[in-house]
Amino acid sequence: MAGLFKKALSVFVEFDEESGKPANSGTNQTTFNSSTKTTSSSNESPKISLNSDEIEKFEKHFDTLMNDANMPGPDYFEFCKMMEALEAAVPDEKARYAAVFASLKVQGLNKETLLSTAGKYKLVIQDDKTKFEAAVNDKLKGEVESRKTQLKDFENKIVQNTEAIKKLTADINDAQNKIQLLNAEIGEKESKIKTNSEGYGVACNAMLNKINLDIQKIQSLI
Repeated sequence: MAGLFKKALSVFVEFDEESGKPANSGTNQTTFNSSTKTTSSSNESPKISLNSDEIEKFEKHFDTLMNDANMPGPDYFEFCKMMEALEAAVPDEKARYAAVFASLKVQGLNKETLLSTAGKYKLVIQDDKTKFEAAVNDKLKGEVESRKTQLKDFENKIVQNTEAIKKLTADINDAQNKIQLLNAEIGEKESKIKTNSEGYGVACNAMLNKINLDIQKIQSLI
């Protein structure tokens, strides 16, 4: 069923006809649009990249999915496999459709069964898509949302710490201004005290000297 997957993927990506590899995709990277190709570049959807390992993984997934859903007898699944097998021998698609249908018609396949089983496989894939999206959402909640919550907590912590830093910075600046004022006041007070102390010392010595002189005069003159 590798060819079936390639056919489905070819709606989104161009393959090199000789190598079977995606054209202009590099060594192991495939880039394609998430909607069907269009001739207008302005209508293209955002591009998604798949490497060769991812392509192989999804190829195996859908192969297993359709194999598990396959019922006894010829249906759309066998029709696709025969279309793939006869592609090289019958390159004309219209002729190949007619030849494959005629071959399977002998085995009991009719147009109604072919269409109804194609619809059945479509429902299988749509159901798988629903389950896959649900699993993705659960994974996002389990592995991404919790990290988003942690991220928000860290962002809030940064905001809180930033505000705290601003407040501490303001407190430091205020304290530094007060230190400058106090240093100025201390210098002024020390200067005044020193001046007053020196003045007192001069006055005190003058008074003591006067008294000493008076004592001497009293002793000598009286």
